[in-house]
Amino acid sequence: MTSDHTQHQSDDARKKARSLSIAPTRPPAEIPGYSLENFLGQGAYGEVWSATDQKTGKKVAVKFYTQQTADDVQMLAQEVEKLLALSTDRYVVQLLDVGWNSTPPFYVMDFLEHGSLEDRLQREVRLSPNDAVEMFEELSQGLMNLHGKGILHCDLKPANVLLDQDSKPRVADFGQSRLSTEDTGALGTLYYMAPEQADLDAVPDARWDVYGLGAMLYCMLTGSPPFRSSKLTEKIESSERIGQRLEAYRKALSSAPTPTAHRTIAGVDRALADIVDRCIAVDPKNRFHSVQSVVQALNDRRSLQQKRPLMLLGIIGPLLLLGVMTLFGGWAFQQATTDTTEAVIAKADESNLFKARLAARSAADRMQDYFSAVEQLTHDDRFRAAYTAFINDEELKQARQQISNPLTNTVVVDGERVESDPVVAKARETLMKAQLRLALEPFLKKRMDNVDQEYPAASSWFVSDLWGNQVASVFTDANRTQLNNYAYRTYFTGKDFDLKDEKGRYFVSANRAERPITKLPHLSAIFLSQANNKWKVAFSAPIIIDKEIKGVVAMTEVLGDFVDFDFADGSHQYVMMVDGRTGSFTGTILEHPLLAKLEAETGVIPQSLSRKQMSFEKDLDEIAGLNFIDPMGDEPQGTEYRRRSMAAPAEVVLKRKPATTQQSTELMPIEGEDGTYEIATGLKVFAVEDYANVIGPVNTLSQRLWSLLVIALLSLLALTLTMWWLVTRTLGRSTTNANRISGTVGPNTWSPDDKTISYQENN
Repeated sequence: MTSDHTQHQSDDARKKARSLSIAPTRPPAEIPGYSLENFLGQGAYGEVWSATDQKTGKKVAVKFYTQQTADDVQMLAQEVEKLLALSTDRYVVQLLDVGWNSTPPFYVMDFLEHGSLEDRLQREVRLSPNDAVEMFEELSQGLMNLHGKGILHCDLKPANVLLDQDSKPRVADFGQSRLSTEDTGALGTLYYMAPEQADLDAVPDARWDVYGLGAMLYCMLTGSPPFRSSKLTEKIESSERIGQRLEAYRKALSSAPTPTAHRTIAGVDRALADIVDRCIAVDPKNRFHSVQSVVQALNDRRSLQQKRPLMLLGIIGPLLLLGVMTLFGGWAFQQATTDTTEAVIAKADESNLFKARLAARSAADRMQDYFSAVEQLTHDDRFRAAYTAFINDEELKQARQQISNPLTNTVVVDGERVESDPVVAKARETLMKAQLRLALEPFLKKRMDNVDQEYPAASSWFVSDLWGNQVASVFTDANRTQLNNYAYRTYFTGKDFDLKDEKGRYFVSANRAERPITKLPHLSAIFLSQANNKWKVAFSAPIIIDKEIKGVVAMTEVLGDFVDFDFADGSHQYVMMVDGRTGSFTGTILEHPLLAKLEAETGVIPQSLSRKQMSFEKDLDEIAGLNFIDPMGDEPQGTEYRRRSMAAPAEVVLKRKPATTQQSTELMPIEGEDGTYEIATGLKVFAVEDYANVIGPVNTLSQRLWSLLVIALLSLLALTLTMWWLVTRTLGRSTTNANRISGTVGPNTWSPDDKTISYQENN
């Protein structure tokens, strides 16, 4: 029978260790000369008790090896051997006594009341960068001493770092340590163990300790070791054999992205982050080859920090000189003007692109609210129950079939709706009075009234059955649908255009091949509002019951109001939205400052302006750029837009996530581990800026250059003299001790926390 010990520090494991530590009430044995007192912890190999030396009164810690297997006795011998070799090292917990022949065997060490680094991290979650670096430097120095004596620890982790009375670190638990000349593998603790160490046949390497050292620094900075996740931990723990767990650990680290959480911590500079990255590099070839290299990197970082003011001065000074010479160089006046113009244009183009993307993102966010509202209704259990009862009624089902032809919709004659077919008229009347149908309308009215501001404002809400009949609807004004069939509309079919027959009439094919939309979400083709000639759009989603589409829920709203991004000076900078989807409405201007102005003044937008379109025959980059032509400038009301402009385009893209697990992957394609996917709506946003307004400051600057030439020369001379004085003074005060690592170590103490958890496998 063999026993493998792969140490692991999950939250559950720590809790288990704590619960185990409460159980013992009596020590495994009495030790002459020592008064055993309190149980401190229980690990894979035995128990730790606090005690008092009866001769000196000194408080100590006693570690009993209660397992007493051949491997454990050998491990005790190895650990004691290493501690004896390090008996004078101030970075190691000191060995005081050994009981080889006792039952069970034990050894006595210094007792450290401040506990372990793990205890401190549990209290504080993470350390400040300064405290973490100070602790890391001490540990690096201590580990360098160990390696100098030919000892590799092989199990570095916060639980094995104890803090003395001055909170200085002491390395403890050498049960997994190896001599540099040994070739026997040693398994450390998950997430603190180098991936190549997770191999029963691995040969000890100094880079194992470098990895553990870097993992501890990462944990001190972020509160968690690198690569650790509950998903990976569960995967490793689900493996039955030790070899499988180790292989899962190695593969997970080799395929995982480089951790970056430490780079987001305030106070972590690039040099420190690079040290962490090189310590925890998965490939040992990219890792520091020795702890001495780590110490040298720390020294270089400190030296760089001390020289930073001088270095910054050395960098910024020449740049300032170059800037002054470029700005005020009279002989390069023309070139400077040209360069400045190009730079300003590039900056303006970048700014316009940012504004276009920001406006597009704002529009997408608002659209997302509408889609969420529609989907929320399709997932409402009460609505689904009411709708199911309605569509399952056989009498109403027959009536719905009779009105399901779009060509039999009601027509308006002298202000009255007229039904041409008596059978259809009777079916429509039956449906209008049906309580099961009327039970659907309160759900729509609640969302239209929106008393509690739970839903986005809308022009209308309606529900269509499987054949396209609008069986329930509410509008901001009177209900105008009267159970008409709109199976030809894009909100129902999911197509890019409304369906028409050869005579131009809206229709649905006789065999009813057209089915409702099958993907979420769907943005319909645009249509004009009869009230103010503004473009509207419908947001629709299928009603899915028992994995089958039973109908469609939709809401409409004025699309132009989705672009609410405005500038302080609307005459020189503005945003416009254009329909870039294929079809008869391609290039239609949906939102524009001129349209908003006319609506505010008259309440109605002229139809000629509502139907204004932009040509999309060229690529977007050719349409936009430095020579953008705003079509509104051709209209008598838009003379102020008749000028050369710059424009940057951006597309309105929805980033969606399924609202419920009831949707199948056929209805909603999933991309990415988090279930999100992107949908390009085809709507384009243009950020437009007056070209003359962009280069105006450049023209003003060029007129002042000559008058500032003399001042520039005097400023250059003064700046040069000042820099020379600062550099000379700084160099005179520099110190040659920049790379020295300082620090003091307090007296010996011992932490009672011996809570390592082990995986064991018996064959």
